[in-house]
Amino acid sequence: MQYNRFLSTQSLSAQRLMNRLTVVATLDHCCFSMAHRNSFRFPVVFVVVFAFVWALQPHYAFAQSAERSFARANETYKNADYKRAAQMYEDLVKEGIEAEEVYFNLGNCYYKLGNMSAAILNYERAQRLAPTDEDIDFNLELAKSRITDKIDPAPQFFIIKWWRMFVALATPSAWSLVGVVFVWLFCIAAALFFIARSPTVKKTFFVLGIVTLICATLMFTFAFQQQHKAVSAIVFASSVVIKSEPQEVSKDLFVLHEGTKVDVLGTDGEWCKVRIADGSVGWMRINTIRVI
Repeated sequence: MQYNRFLSTQSLSAQRLMNRLTVVATLDHCCFSMAHRNSFRFPVVFVVVFAFVWALQPHYAFAQSAERSFARANETYKNADYKRAAQMYEDLVKEGIEAEEVYFNLGNCYYKLGNMSAAILNYERAQRLAPTDEDIDFNLELAKSRITDKIDPAPQFFIIKWWRMFVALATPSAWSLVGVVFVWLFCIAAALFFIARSPTVKKTFFVLGIVTLICATLMFTFAFQQQHKAVSAIVFASSVVIKSEPQEVSKDLFVLHEGTKVDVLGTDGEWCKVRIADGSVGWMRINTIRVI
């Protein structure tokens, strides 16, 4: 039997923030040295950079504190105190730390505690931040294998299926970044097109410009679809009857159990309209689910 894996790494969100602040702090040190050597030549630069770094000091301290808290939570997990470790990871999430490592380790805690709905919720959140992480995929499938509902997805036309799988390979910010790169390449190709004198060279840069523009459009389309895809949620009630309408007296359609993933299509008061993997649609109370 394979057991869920534990990823022991630093919080990337906190680490990236710390790295950025370290660069700024280094810049501040350089400007201070220049100002010291050149008296009043760089007073404005020094004041601006110093003010900027001073304003970021609370964030730097927060990043350091988050890193220490994450390390303590990891140690608590390794000591098999999963309940306390889960609370420590939850505290990091409440403080605004958005990192796949935090959600992944939090999912591991709930898996060890036997809370499959919470484990799946956090693995799904981690997967949204790191769609290609194999450890997250493995643990998510492992947790899903332990829930009651085994729903076969509705058949999809293979092109649509491949398109959605490809779009899901990266986060919206990653697709947007690649799109920006292609926009810059398009601008370079356009500039070289106008500079070039040879008809052959002009034709080459014209084709390159068209290709990069198409690629940029595709990247931004992927980012838009990832950002605006249906809101998904996990069922947290032990069992819940799905209704035909948003009221208790309506017809019973089917029953879902904890850990099942649903797409939220809309809301009506205390009710939400959901769709499951096989395409079935119905209504359930909002307080029986938690949004990913």
